[in-house]
Amino acid sequence: MPASVLGKRAQCVADNKLADSPAKRTRRQTRSSLLNEMNDENADPAAVTIRDDTESIDTATPFPDTPSKHASRVKDGKQGFKPVTPSTPRFRDALSRVPVTPRHRVMSAGRVSKRQTPQTPLTPSAIQTVYHHARQLFSRSVDPGQLVGRDDERQHLTQFLQRCRTSTPSGCIYVSGPPGTGKSAMVNEVTQAVVASKSIKKAYINCMSIKSSKDLYESLLEQISDPDEFPDGDAATVVEKLLMPRKKSTDVYLVVLDEIDHILTLDLESLYKVFEWALQKTSRLLLVGIANALDLTDRFLPRLKSRNLKPELLPFLPYSAAQIKTIITGRLRSLVPEGKNLPFFHPAAIELCSRKVASQTGDLRKAFEICRRAIDLVEMETKQKHEAEVREKILLATPSRKPLGEKANLSSPSKDAPEKDIPSLLASSLRTLTVENAPRVSIAHLSKITAAAFSNGTSQRLKTLNLQQKAALCSLMALEKRNRATRILFAAPSPAKSQTAAPTIKFLYETYNLLCTRESLLHPLSGSEFREVVDSLETLSLVSEVDGKTGSLAMLQTPSKRGKRSGFASGVGLADERKVASCVGEKELEQGIEGLGADILRSILSGEALD
Repeated sequence: MPASVLGKRAQCVADNKLADSPAKRTRRQTRSSLLNEMNDENADPAAVTIRDDTESIDTATPFPDTPSKHASRVKDGKQGFKPVTPSTPRFRDALSRVPVTPRHRVMSAGRVSKRQTPQTPLTPSAIQTVYHHARQLFSRSVDPGQLVGRDDERQHLTQFLQRCRTSTPSGCIYVSGPPGTGKSAMVNEVTQAVVASKSIKKAYINCMSIKSSKDLYESLLEQISDPDEFPDGDAATVVEKLLMPRKKSTDVYLVVLDEIDHILTLDLESLYKVFEWALQKTSRLLLVGIANALDLTDRFLPRLKSRNLKPELLPFLPYSAAQIKTIITGRLRSLVPEGKNLPFFHPAAIELCSRKVASQTGDLRKAFEICRRAIDLVEMETKQKHEAEVREKILLATPSRKPLGEKANLSSPSKDAPEKDIPSLLASSLRTLTVENAPRVSIAHLSKITAAAFSNGTSQRLKTLNLQQKAALCSLMALEKRNRATRILFAAPSPAKSQTAAPTIKFLYETYNLLCTRESLLHPLSGSEFREVVDSLETLSLVSEVDGKTGSLAMLQTPSKRGKRSGFASGVGLADERKVASCVGEKELEQGIEGLGADILRSILSGEALD
């Protein structure tokens, strides 16, 4: 028993010694001790660390390296001591030091340090050519400058705005005309000159951004009054007190309402109020209304005429071919000195563009769009030509056999190496183009663009339709096919009754719902949305109204000849009972439904759900 106890005690003592020895330490303790021993960067260089291998623990004895002491130690026979060379540990201890992310870029000698490692090349941006300057001339964001051919309109508008200098600055003028005739640009030019010469509070509102009559009054109040001085109360009442003060006032308010016909779809009463405020003698409001309809005040505001409140009318006629040609030529002349040839466009091409646009719409914005597309076409052809020349040049300069050689693994090509890549050579070739020597737009280019812009064929009109418009047209075609098959199968009692087989809009909507909901092909529209779709198809002459008595197609008339005759959307009850017929052939419709949703449209056109 004592022997066994002594044996256990001896074993415990041996275990403690082994635990203290370096062989039984943990990896972290060993690594930390080695780092502490070998990291002598901050130690005194005059001291030398000596390690004794004969003992079980490490001992370090710093002493100055003098010749006498060194010789004495050699004589004592302790030649087993060797100096330990500092070295980096094989395995890095991740917990020994917490990495810190730098919060700023390192500055070296006043310059920002750059990465020395190779970077991935970025995608090259589009090469900008000399045609960019010409394209900017015809963009919608460019300043229109002095409007050409609008001298009479400018004089009329300036004379009207001279009322701001009188004691009774009240009045209303309605500016009308087709799109792209310079109405908004002219009004903005003249009103800016008047406001700059005298202290007048001006407000400009594009009515397309107005969602309700309350938004209209609040927008007016924000622009003509200080927000800190807003009195409490209804916005309409506050605006009326400002524009029609009971006390004598010297304030003058100039309000410009663009796209004023949009208010008709919101609240007609608010439009009446604004016109009546401007036409009162005690008012301090000058109103300028802008819209496309020529007879908006006569058709939609008859109450003004009954009260003898008539606004002044200022119509803007479409641009003529000579005016369009003058405007385009003047903008291109600004790129070259006087006396130089016209750049980028051949004079015959400008003549063709101006005559085409004047014969169709007279819209100057349409002419600018055609010019931009023609410039894009010439630029694309020029790039393709230069790229072909560059590829041919590289192919001719490349030898058939090239000796092997060492290729330096550099992060970027050396400056002395010649540029052999196609993008850089193409960019260098395109930089040689100037305003004078750049290829110009010819008649052939303009013919391609105008043919696509003014093509009014049925196939072109069908391509502009969205999915719901095509679905409504396919439903009408399927219903007409079914009616024709029924008339052939069962003889009609009289020709008059057989001619009245055209469906009403209400019945067409029910058929459209049935065909769309079959197997959940397409989510159907609501009734009001469907009437708007039918109205848009009638505008494109793809659907026509049918006379209910004779069953024949109604004669297509211009808006001026229709007068007050209501269309599809003139009242829900009456509109639903009107009969319609398609103006498109079945083969043309089948070709026009190609593309997105073609399978759905073919299923609707087949009319299988109607059987």
